[in-house]
Amino acid sequence: MTTRGDDPASALIAEMQTYYGRRAEVYDTSMGYDNPAVVRSLEPVFQALCDEMRGRSVLEIACGPGFWTRRIAEVASAVLASDYNESVLSVARAKSIDPTRVTFVRADAYDLSSVDGTFTGAFAVDWLAHVPTSRLEAFLDGLHRRLARGARVVFCDQTPRSASITGIHDAEGNHLQERVLPDGSRHRVIKHFFTDSELRTRFARHTKEIAIRRFGDQHRLMMSYTVGA
Repeated sequence: MTTRGDDPASALIAEMQTYYGRRAEVYDTSMGYDNPAVVRSLEPVFQALCDEMRGRSVLEIACGPGFWTRRIAEVASAVLASDYNESVLSVARAKSIDPTRVTFVRADAYDLSSVDGTFTGAFAVDWLAHVPTSRLEAFLDGLHRRLARGARVVFCDQTPRSASITGIHDAEGNHLQERVLPDGSRHRVIKHFFTDSELRTRFARHTKEIAIRRFGDQHRLMMSYTVGA
């Protein structure tokens, strides 16, 4: 488990890692990813993400059970799909995802030194919203060290629904939710809901060019940029 001292951000990261590790077997169902109607509704998001990653050697951060990995594998030259939790990787590996195009590896998104290779694309779905404010710069620096100049980066996250905003924040301003698993365990989860201006400010050191798209019907936001641009 990731440890960076006893600061609150480290404790939250560890709590989220535990939460998603225990959620592995029910994740797809909880997101509606086993519902054909839900999957069809996400087609505009799939297409936009595929357009960004087409033909690239791709590093996926926090791949989870591989729902998004499968679609990107159809258009990328190769995908290295990484996650911290072996439990979700086991679920992903059991799916019919072409092993000649996708490799699943355990890796800590906050320390990608164990990841081999240089990539021309990177993406993460439902990950950026969980990154503590105090860890964002270090995470992006570590990610960019794995990417070639000119690589394309995409982050896709959810936009809020009526029950999403709790009004609860920690000392560094992270928006917190409480999640309950089927076993009854309760976990704190960081869940940012970024405005366009907040994204541009947070990424200003890393890129002068940023594209932001919002998919209202799918309650999704997608931001993309080119490394070195």
